[in-house]
This record gives sequence, C-alpha cells and structure tokens, in this order.
Amino acid sequence: MTTMTRALPALAAGALLAGCVTVGTSVLMDRSATPVPQQDVFVFLPDDSIAPSCERVAILNAQGSTDWTDESQMIDKMREEAGKLGANAIVLQGIEDPSGAERFAGALFGTGSDRDGQAVALWCPERAGARDTLEVVRIR
Repeated sequence: MTTMTRALPALAAGALLAGCVTVGTSVLMDRSATPVPQQDVFVFLPDDSIAPSCERVAILNAQGSTDWTDESQMIDKMREEAGKLGANAIVLQGIEDPSGAERFAGALFGTGSDRDGQAVALWCPERAGARDTLEVVRIR
C-alpha cells in the first residue's frame, strides 16, 4: 500500500470535518483589506458591555450538523469568518440546537439536523493589537 493510499482516508475525514460548519455573512462595512487572525478575534457574550467606539462589520449566520459539530466549532468558525472580514470581535447572539421533533424527523428521513448560530462581527479600535486567549470548555 502506498503512502498516498494510506493518507487518503485521513485527508478525506479531515476535509469532511472541516467543512461541517458553514457561515453566511451580510457585510455591513468592508474591512477585508486588513484581515485579523482567528485567535485574535475576541468573543463577547450577549450581556457583555461593548465600547461605543465598536463598529458593526457583518452579521454572521452559522449552520452545522448536530452529528458532526459542537458549539465550540461553531464559535471558532464564526471567529474565522469575522477575522477574514477584518473584524476583531464578535458578539455571540446565540447557538440553538434543533428541537426533539426536528432531530426525530432528521433521523427518520436520514437528513440529519442542524444547529444554528448567530453573531455580529465588530471592529473595536481599543481591541486592536490585543491578544486574548479564549478557552472553550467542552462539556459532554
């Protein structure tokens, strides 16, 4: 068996898992000329205080299969997309799992079910250059 033949299943699995979260964007202010690395995109929660100098960059709508994604992957993908647009923060509006009925129907018809996440991407001048470490705790 060649090295390429052995590596193919691992590459296919990695591609499958990496593509499980999709993010739709509605751009409000184009800052894409100055992208921000994902690890530098800060996550605000809905009740957090946000400086009035922050400007809205985009509205983000994420979707991912409940079978292949968790909330931390949803947040990471929204941070990545926000950074590509030049945002250095997101305000997480929420992540919703499908109802029991939706899960049942998805299992019954073999279509699966998706969780949805929403966030607003921001450019906050006072956060420019700030490096925060976001640690996501996975609860099983």
